[in-house]
Amino acid sequence: MELTAAKTWSSTKAAFQVMLDPGGVVGEMLAGVPAAFSLCIPALAFTLLFLQAGLDMHRAGVRSSAGVVGLTFLGTLYGLAGIALVAAAAWAAARALGSDCSLGWTLRAFGIGYTPSLIYAACGLFFNAAFGWNTAATFGVTGLLWSMSPLMSTGREILGGRLGLSVLLATVCGGLLLFGWAILAI
Repeated sequence: MELTAAKTWSSTKAAFQVMLDPGGVVGEMLAGVPAAFSLCIPALAFTLLFLQAGLDMHRAGVRSSAGVVGLTFLGTLYGLAGIALVAAAAWAAARALGSDCSLGWTLRAFGIGYTPSLIYAACGLFFNAAFGWNTAATFGVTGLLWSMSPLMSTGREILGGRLGLSVLLATVCGGLLLFGWAILAI
């Protein structure tokens, strides 16, 4: 599949606008975002997040260099498969409640919703490498919490505007991913 410059720009624009206006991105731009691009966002975010956790543990003498590399690859897998599985479960729950959103749309929305996590993970890795700070918990948790707003917007969209259910859906999905990271990476 070939990405043109216009499609790449559209995808990048959507990724950054999700922080300012997640509902607008969900409603207007998501159809033009390739599923592969949107799933690369959480894969990269969790790769960087798991790398930070590994570097923090390596600095503390708890993990070897090979362990850091292994943890980084686990982060990539977790970001890709974890988001896809949680999004598929959310889609199935929404379908049971009468939603007509497609699985592809839901996967794209969940994936691109992790743009805040990617930004925080990149910033955390910078401070980790440049200053030797232990950043995984601080930047990781903050980034994952910032991703809750896009998750709620996605939930509202797939649940027909039902705010209470979308908050519940975002809380359960975000909590699963946060606790999964804590169990696997720390």
